[in-house]
Amino acid sequence: MSAVSKIFKSLTPPKLPPKNPSILLGLGEPRIDNYFWMNESENPSVRTFIDEENAFARTVLSNLEPLREKVYSEFLERIELEDHGVPQRRKHFWYYGATDKESQYEIHFRYKDRGYGEPTIVEQDVEVVLNENELAQGHEFFSLGSTALSDDENLIAYGIDTTGAENYEIYIKDLSTGKTIHIPTQNATYGLEFDIQAKRLFWVESDDATRPYKVNVIDLNNIEQGSMELYKDDDQSFGVSIGRSKDNKTLIVDSSSTTSSEAYFLDLSDPQAQLELFQRRTNGLEYSVEPIGDQIYILSNLKNDNFHISICPRGQMSLENWSDLLPIEPNIKIEAIEIFDHHLAIEERRDGFARIRIVDLLDQSSFEIPVQDEASTLELSANPEMDANSLRYSYTSMTTPRSTFEIDLKSKEIKLLKQTKVLGGFDPSDYSSAVIRIRARDGVEVGVSLIYPRDISQDGNNPVVLYGYGSYEHSIDPRFSTLRLSLCSRGAIFAIAHIRGGGELGRQWYLDGKLVKKHNTFNDFVDVARGLVDLGWTQPGKIMIMGGSAGGMLVGAALNQDPSLFGGVIAEVPFVDCLTTISNPSLPLTIPEWEEWGNPLDDYTIYKEMLSYSPYDNVAAGVEYPPLLVTSGLTDPRVSYVEPSKWVAKIREITTNPKVILWTETSAGHFGTSGRFNEWEMESRIYAFVLGCLFDDIEELNNKVN
Repeated sequence: MSAVSKIFKSLTPPKLPPKNPSILLGLGEPRIDNYFWMNESENPSVRTFIDEENAFARTVLSNLEPLREKVYSEFLERIELEDHGVPQRRKHFWYYGATDKESQYEIHFRYKDRGYGEPTIVEQDVEVVLNENELAQGHEFFSLGSTALSDDENLIAYGIDTTGAENYEIYIKDLSTGKTIHIPTQNATYGLEFDIQAKRLFWVESDDATRPYKVNVIDLNNIEQGSMELYKDDDQSFGVSIGRSKDNKTLIVDSSSTTSSEAYFLDLSDPQAQLELFQRRTNGLEYSVEPIGDQIYILSNLKNDNFHISICPRGQMSLENWSDLLPIEPNIKIEAIEIFDHHLAIEERRDGFARIRIVDLLDQSSFEIPVQDEASTLELSANPEMDANSLRYSYTSMTTPRSTFEIDLKSKEIKLLKQTKVLGGFDPSDYSSAVIRIRARDGVEVGVSLIYPRDISQDGNNPVVLYGYGSYEHSIDPRFSTLRLSLCSRGAIFAIAHIRGGGELGRQWYLDGKLVKKHNTFNDFVDVARGLVDLGWTQPGKIMIMGGSAGGMLVGAALNQDPSLFGGVIAEVPFVDCLTTISNPSLPLTIPEWEEWGNPLDDYTIYKEMLSYSPYDNVAAGVEYPPLLVTSGLTDPRVSYVEPSKWVAKIREITTNPKVILWTETSAGHFGTSGRFNEWEMESRIYAFVLGCLFDDIEELNNKVN
């Protein structure tokens, strides 16, 4: 029996919340939901339930407190608390972020470019741009949202969220005087841009369903007049965003669903300019654009499901004028492009992993940036200057901390600018990484990235932490984690399952894990766990599964498939009552989600598919589940607190010997508590719970030397 199971055995769980059966009607048989009433956020019984569950969670975790404190101290010992990023030049200044030893949040600095040509911090020139610690004072939660810097570098606009609901208050700071003014907005979300003269500010507004649907503009010389509407999209399946072109001359207004796109251009130098449509939305056509001078670079799926790069003249933007810039490679997924005067950088996926290719625009010769490890990730860093002769990118792997490099685009010489330091005696040679492939039940091979202590053997006795996501074409790439060392240093294997529904192997990999094929996502995850057992990496009951949001749905569905396979579950802000949520178009973000999950209100096949995997609807009565730690955010606009709350209540009601705790952040949203020390403290609770589920002896874990 695991250490956590022993703790639960000695405690009395909180009483169940009231049962008030509701009949939910749909295309199938009526469903009876005893806890549907919990969506009444003002109902005192809801807060009573949350408070009692939080109290019980604290009681359970108090038994792990010595271990949690040890894990937390390891975090602090390994992390360089006083650190700064690599300075990035934008015209006349170099910008960078930094933390001091005690600060919860980052401080943003800049210093004048003195013509040294190197990102060397010149202390006497350093000035503060924004101090997030000062902005966060007096708030339990704080998050810095979008920022925008004026072309003359005298003004910075920024948004702050102090509730976790992802609604932002907008401010502008004059960097020459330090004066800050508040910009009156309503439901501001992500997205801020100045015009070239810094006389107007563009911002994005969300509707009551938290969908970004409108672009507004405010005259900064007449702030009291309020904002004017620039663009609005009434189609509830589309979301609006804004950005600047690489040459900083054009505002790009993008309105996209998961299956189509529509972009508009606005000349930022002309206050009288009108929006110019690039290409009207067509179902199935997805694109992003980069207008540069009299040319437009286009990344689209017009001819290739995995996307390709086209170009067209600025005055001839219809489809027949799109010409291929490069040969189409059907098996290579292109995810992003970065344009320079003479080169093109391409973020692409090869064999499931993120890579970077550089193309010479003059002769179309190309080369790939090299990697040291298959289980690794390359990403473009900020490269704001088009005329630059070098490119910055980052590299990380399961065993290599994040490293920022700069490559000379002509000579191909590579220079390391910074690698995240890992203190506390970390030696990467103490760990190994691997990519293995496990065959799922339908014969498809699923990739798995592993990190583990170098000296372990495949004898079937190793504890495993298995992580997955598998939705929205979002790839979970192999990355280094300093925190993860507190698991691996104690003998645990950390595994990432690259399951269908993600984007690792291109568009078809995603399509094979959505809509009526969504069951493949959950089957892949369970089959990976079983495959790790068959290959001798571990055994049933020694696998801890972890996932958040849609990944929380993943672990919930996997748990219902085979509860005895797992030793414990971490489900963070889990999307577990999916059928009820997706069947209610009045809820935030439901209608846009129909393109991902399907609409169970008018498609019986989708209804049956969702009913088959919905974690809440499939909790198994009379079955003993392993220990679960479930998290929630009371102000979460993406996954309502009600979903994990109902799920925990049902598990506690109908399973045998329920061992579940619910931790609800009452002053935070989807991304949990804010401030790095607060975040690490929560992670240390989770890690202590993980270790307590995977090992029998807490005392041994407390005394284990890493």
